[in-house]
Amino acid sequence: MKNAAIIVAGGLGHRMKSNLPKQFMLLGGKPVVQWSLECFNAVKSVEKIVLVLPNDWIEEGKKYIASFKPEKDFVIATGGELRQDSVRKGLVAVGEGFDYIAVHDAARPGITPELAEKGFEMAREKGNAIFAVPSYDTLAVVKERIIIDNADRNIIYRVQTPQIFDYNILMKALYMAKKDNIVGTDEATLVRRLGEQVYIIIGNEKMSKITTSEDLEVAEFLLNKRKQQ
Repeated sequence: MKNAAIIVAGGLGHRMKSNLPKQFMLLGGKPVVQWSLECFNAVKSVEKIVLVLPNDWIEEGKKYIASFKPEKDFVIATGGELRQDSVRKGLVAVGEGFDYIAVHDAARPGITPELAEKGFEMAREKGNAIFAVPSYDTLAVVKERIIIDNADRNIIYRVQTPQIFDYNILMKALYMAKKDNIVGTDEATLVRRLGEQVYIIIGNEKMSKITTSEDLEVAEFLLNKRKQQ
């Protein structure tokens, strides 16, 4: 089986309120995106890594990750307007001949080679695999800052990445979304449109997404804690 990983770092991180995209901000002494690159570089079953960057940050991005020394086939691709456009361009850069593709957010640096490999194992068994965590908080449905209902937290999961799919199915899902003018927040949403069942593997809070400066502080804290163990 030939596997590849697409690291999506096509956003500009406006919610971080910084001129520097969050994927290039330092975490533990290296750019946020480099943690994901190094993770998949250490996954034995992955043969190729594609990093998708914003068009205006290709050359600058190369400078930020200059210390990353890939042992796999490594390609940098230009992102698109939407996340799914960036994933589609990343998939084109992967090329044909691959079986399973892991799509991972660069803003989730907590992924480990062990977890990624576990995801590929489930994908080979079930046909796909995405990481998600149960929601333990009370979930309120709010309109104009007024609670109008509560959602059943027992059936609600917070979806994470990586999300691992068969190459052909993922390509079809992305193509059909573009054809039908559908925007999905993740790959699983688009794959489910094809009638495919999507299987969950339990992730953890360390794989949470960095969106704000507070998230970056939490990630730094967890990283230091992990180093001490």
